[in-house]
Amino acid sequence: VQPLWASIATNAADGMVSAWLPTTQGLYYKDYKGKFVDLGANLHGARVGLAVPTYMKNVNSIGDLK
Repeated sequence: VQPLWASIATNAADGMVSAWLPTTQGLYYKDYKGKFVDLGANLHGARVGLAVPTYMKNVNSIGDLK
């Protein structure tokens, strides 16, 4: 992930839409602040987690994933 932030900061890349802020990639945001233009969030209310299809009747926890 850090190479992508460095690429944006040095104009080697034009942009990215995958920054998980403020927690996951907040340190990179802080390190490179002023070297990129923050256009704001592109997704609101996103949730992170595991999902399984409904036909997996016996999967109710991470421990059930074998």
